[in-house]
Order: sequence, then structure tokens, then C-alpha cells
Amino acid sequence: MTERIDDIGGGLKLIQRTDLFAFGTDAVLLSKFATLHTNDRVIDLGTGTGLVPFMLSMRKKINHAVALELQPALADLCRRSVRLNKLEGLIHVVEGDIRTVRDILPPESFDLAVSNPPYMPITGAKLNRQEPVSIARHEICCQLEDVVRAFAWLVRFGGKVALVHRPQRLSDIIFLLRGHRLEPKRIQLVHPRPQREANILLVEAEKGAKPGLRVLPPLILRGDCHKR
Repeated sequence: MTERIDDIGGGLKLIQRTDLFAFGTDAVLLSKFATLHTNDRVIDLGTGTGLVPFMLSMRKKINHAVALELQPALADLCRRSVRLNKLEGLIHVVEGDIRTVRDILPPESFDLAVSNPPYMPITGAKLNRQEPVSIARHEICCQLEDVVRAFAWLVRFGGKVALVHRPQRLSDIIFLLRGHRLEPKRIQLVHPRPQREANILLVEAEKGAKPGLRVLPPLILRGDCHKR
């Protein structure tokens, strides 16, 4: 096990371990995509080492952020990063399960909820030998509907939710969001290079909103995209 400290900009640093799942391009994109307002109350579901709350705190002066993480080792790294950056009063790490969020946090207590959930279904998938990596990549402990259900519980009426996923799941995402009164309002497809198919999808929805979807211009990364 080897630890490292990564500079993520804005004078902030993030502690990571080489044997655990580290943040990638998708988390960075989500942090920049989500609509954020000054004094927002924010929660990141399945925060990992906590990159998204840190990056959101650099974008705006938020009220506070909750970083929810199931895996104890990742939650510990996140807590230590919070202390390292002296952000104990702003970012609060909660070790818990997205599937039981109703037992952990009160309803409609956030203005923005975001998530970079596991993308891959278990059926037919080859799991990584390292359990923490498998849990982060595959829907072992959290499925897409679990995330959407938690979104609906956590955000206030008029609040926003945002997630990053794979384009193949777009129809599932829209179906589930609408089934929980979360109206899709913005989507953006991310391409690794020009003339290549999109391999990342960003979606934002608003609780209780009227229909009206904006499709943003595609984002071209041009380099090798992070492979999850």
C-alpha cells in the first residue's frame, strides 16, 4: 500500500492510495458540469476520496458539503484530506450506504446532489481482484435506481441533481429520474477525440420542474480519456 498526495488546484490537496480506486476524468467533469450557486448545501453520493466536494468548494462559496462514502478505507482518506486542507467546518464525511440514505440524512436538506456512481452491471462482467475497485466500478453495492431514489429524498423542491455515467444508459437515466419527479434539464456528451463516439454522459435534473431539456454542445477531450 502506497499513499500519495495530489495537488488538485486552488491550493487544495487530496490523499490517495495506489491500491484503492482513485479519481479520474469523469469526476472532474461532473464537478465542472453541475449547476452550483453561492451558499448551496451540497452532497456527493459515493464520494470516494472526495474530489468532487473539494472541487465544488473551489467554484463557489458553498454553505456546506456532505461526502457520503460506503467503503471505510476511502472514507478515512477523505476525512484526512479534509483535515489536511483545514476544511472541517465546510466538508463533512459520512460513512454510509446510499441504499439506506433515509436512515442517515433528513429529507430535502440539500440544494444540489451529485454522484459518480458505478457504471457496470454485474451480469457478465469480469470483476477486479481488488474488492474496493470492483465496488467502485460495478453495481455491486449500488445500482442506478438506488442513486436516483437517494437524489429524490435528499434534494429540496427546485433543487438540482447531477450525475456522470455512460451514454448507453441515457434512456434508463431519464426514465428513472422522471419516475422520481426529477425532470432532466441538461445533458452533455463527452467524446475522447474528434470523430469518436461519446463515452461519457453528464446529466442534470431539477426536482419538480416542468419538462424542457437542453442538449449542450459536445465536449471533446482530445486526449486519452480516463478509462473506468
